[in-house]
Amino acid sequence: MYVNIIYVGVAVAVLVLWGRFLVWIDNDLPNMPEQPALIWKGALLGSVAILLLIWLLVPNFWFALVLNVFIPAALLGYYWRTRVQVLGSSGDLLGVISGHMEQFSAGRRAKKSVSQLGLRYEGKGGKPLHLPAVEDPAYNGVVLLDQLLIQGLENRAQRIDLMPSAQAYEMSFSTDGVAYPQSGMQRTNAEPLIQAVKQLTGLSLEERRRPQSAAFTTRDADNNAVQWTANTSGTTAGERLWLQVNAKDNWKIPLDHLGMSSEQLTSLREVLQGNEGLIIVSSPPHMGRTTTLYSLLANHDAYTTSINTFEINPRADFESISLTRFDPAAPNASHSKALQSLMLKDPHILMVAQCPDAATAELIAKYSREEHRVYVGLRANDAITALELWRKVLPDNQVAATPLRAIISQRLVRLLCPTCKIAYQPDEAMLAKLNLPIGRDLSAFKANTQPSRDQKGNLIKCPDCASLGYRGQTGIFEILIINDEIRRAIATGRPVEEIRTLSRKNNMMFMVEHGFRKFALGITSIQEVIRVCTPDKKSASKPKTAATGASKADTNQAGKIPGQSQVGAPGAGNSRAGGSSAGDS
Repeated sequence: MYVNIIYVGVAVAVLVLWGRFLVWIDNDLPNMPEQPALIWKGALLGSVAILLLIWLLVPNFWFALVLNVFIPAALLGYYWRTRVQVLGSSGDLLGVISGHMEQFSAGRRAKKSVSQLGLRYEGKGGKPLHLPAVEDPAYNGVVLLDQLLIQGLENRAQRIDLMPSAQAYEMSFSTDGVAYPQSGMQRTNAEPLIQAVKQLTGLSLEERRRPQSAAFTTRDADNNAVQWTANTSGTTAGERLWLQVNAKDNWKIPLDHLGMSSEQLTSLREVLQGNEGLIIVSSPPHMGRTTTLYSLLANHDAYTTSINTFEINPRADFESISLTRFDPAAPNASHSKALQSLMLKDPHILMVAQCPDAATAELIAKYSREEHRVYVGLRANDAITALELWRKVLPDNQVAATPLRAIISQRLVRLLCPTCKIAYQPDEAMLAKLNLPIGRDLSAFKANTQPSRDQKGNLIKCPDCASLGYRGQTGIFEILIINDEIRRAIATGRPVEEIRTLSRKNNMMFMVEHGFRKFALGITSIQEVIRVCTPDKKSASKPKTAATGASKADTNQAGKIPGQSQVGAPGAGNSRAGGSSAGDS
């Protein structure tokens, strides 16, 4: 009985192995088109039938085994010889078998590499990135990268910076526009990590000075995907790396979700009904200027209106909107000449992300007077300062005033975490200082900055904000509507303080007042409003250019680090109004 079982088992094993090899031969025959495929297929199927008959009809096990080894060996040998004659040395089946074994071994090593990581890594089209083998020295850098990204995601970091210093690497996580310093990293860890990023994303390993950039995607155990942009550049202390969440959709926010008040939105929509004139959008760096510019463009019908942008670093793709990239590092690059070339195409709506010089300003002023709508971004702390900068760069106040329709100025404040924010009643001294009603019960809240711990003393993180106290950002705005009275004041060169008084007379809400209103509604904290509305002393001390209010070192944006993307909650007054052009917004 046992002999029969063994007999049948060996017979089935031989037939299965031979059958699998015949399938491979069937797939391999197209590599030899001059061979008669039908004859080969007939011979192969015939061999299977003969083997089956031998096992069924020959009672002697050993004799049947010899026949079943000889027939496949003879057919295999003949096919091997034919393949070498047709394909040459590449037709040697030993090489094919060796290649399959190497692929199998590489697959096993790759699975082992992936199994030791917390994230999966993908390139374009979701194709898995090639990871070094566990025994490869480069794999240690991948492990360090994996640990860094997991730590960053746990802290909701939208940007991770590794900056070389004299002895080690300084590290920070940026969340909702604020950089949080982390423990430093030794060079023996940071440098292999940077090399691993470059190897995974296909960047040049030898290039350590010039900026390089590449994108990749990570997926966690729940298949949640995060897109990253890896950027490297050289410094005097070594190579720098910053990893940024590449969320393009976060740059596409409807106008009524930026955070404007209902009064501001109503007055602005009245101005936007026309398709001519100039609207200036101003803010300090990284305060949402580019996102607001994009939102204004989206307010127009791109299917019936020609819309173009002119930017150094376009941040998002828009259907039916043409994005024009200007490279300041290109030979003989001229911002004004490149813009003039674009204007020759006569777009109805034009967005110019920056105004670095007087020639550009003159082009914008002229074009926006000729039945075109132009949106331009300026660096300025408030609307009145933006107006002053615009007047200074143009030689004629009348030229500066005629096309102006509105000036929007903004900052970004962080939203209090809805899960862990703490309610409190401000004292009367604070209310008086902020010019808020004394004795009124406000829905005031502050960030929960006191860490919670369980009975064992372990830190309990807020599941929504990772115990940062804030989650997301919204804008605070002041919008100067240019009516006839204000336009005459601009055209006649009236002082800015007089124009400020006129704007107040026309019910313009100052930016800090808008922030206080959001504090009173429990949207943000008073500390956050004060933080973003306090002038930056460092930037204020730098020499300014006439056109933009930017420091001279900031006017050339080539090679600048891209402004970070900020993610916020949806809904009017509770959404991220952020985003930036390279080093600009």
